Amino acid sequence: MAECQYCYVLRPNRSLSWRQNLGVFGALCLVTLMLVLPLVSMGFWLVLPFAGLELLAVGIGLYFVTCRCHECEVICVAADSIRIERGRRRPQQSWVLTRHWARVVLTNCPRQWYPSRLQIRAQGRAVEVGRFLIEEERCELARELTRCLRANP
Repeated sequence: MAECQYCYVLRPNRSLSWRQNLGVFGALCLVTLMLVLPLVSMGFWLVLPFAGLELLAVGIGLYFVTCRCHECEVICVAADSIRIERGRRRPQQSWVLTRHWARVVLTNCPRQWYPSRLQIRAQGRAVEVGRFLIEEERCELARELTRCLRANP
């Protein structure tokens, strides 16, 4: 593939690092244990498995959210092609579209509470980008991508 003329790296907002998420989960486990142990000492031992299941569910949910927050999208626009890569540590999905046929489509949902969808379409293929961006960022990315696709290669 030719050298990129424009390159966009998209990452979701990550307010906490992996280590900070572990700290929050550890603190939650500690607070839960402090609340459950007096009940267990009074003979309500049946509370313990439910507290464990609750912490397991919260831990699994936190793990999946944290993994999703480490996702990255890279859009490279070259003279004749557009390469879109998505993954966590390395590209796990990759698409190559022809630049001359490509167009940027920002589709607004008829219902107010659903976000818009930003797609790059070319030759019957469509790739959605920026799923984790807020509405203003998605509109700005659509303008930038449209501008760079119209620019002469």
